[in-house]
Amino acid sequence: MKPLEKLTKAQFISFCLMAFCSGVMIGIGGTAFLLACSMNIEEKLLAKLIGAVLFSLGILCIVMFDMKLFTGLISYIPEMGAKNLWKLPVCFLGNMLGVLFASILVYFSPLAEIAQAQSTAIMTAKLSADLWGIKALCSGALCGFLITLSIGAVKYAPRKGLSTTVGVMFPIIVFAFCGFDHSVANTLYIFFHATRFSGNAIPYLLLCVAGNILGGVILPILSLFRTWSEQPHETQANESAEK
Repeated sequence: MKPLEKLTKAQFISFCLMAFCSGVMIGIGGTAFLLACSMNIEEKLLAKLIGAVLFSLGILCIVMFDMKLFTGLISYIPEMGAKNLWKLPVCFLGNMLGVLFASILVYFSPLAEIAQAQSTAIMTAKLSADLWGIKALCSGALCGFLITLSIGAVKYAPRKGLSTTVGVMFPIIVFAFCGFDHSVANTLYIFFHATRFSGNAIPYLLLCVAGNILGGVILPILSLFRTWSEQPHETQANESAEK
């Protein structure tokens, strides 16, 4: 999910299509998560863990094929520059359309009843909780932080001799298992929950977006600060070597 500095018309179309495909993958992964959570097994946490693993496969495909996911693009905000910030709303819109497309396909599949029931349960619990706005923001921030860790694994895991696949999937499994709010995935639950739509759903989604951005930029900003703080030391070392 590398950011593009300047886009030709063809690149812009490709960007939008990759954002759409990313939304489809979130829709598929989210549906798998809902299906797993509906499993009739004694230990509900085990069902949720299975769902989290299945959901992480969607993110893995997004990373492998360099699709454009809003929460992944957030990690590039500190180095984007103001002229490239338009990619965020465009990507989010593309993701939402992809999720909508996936939800329509699921709606006309045998999984419709299960997906709707689980989505309604999830959204009802979120929207009826006390201080739901603060919880949405904080939960979204935790999700954004973990998404950035997942995206960063592509770059840093090989340097440490670690598996990129595990590095990408593990933070996703953690956030999905914990139930942290992923703004794009939440659109899937909202679409399925549309028959019992609540007026709080949109504000909740916007707070999740804000939380994802807040949590997603923490590590990139710290990384830039570390790079900046090390520059004087490198300069001094070079000057000493020259002497």
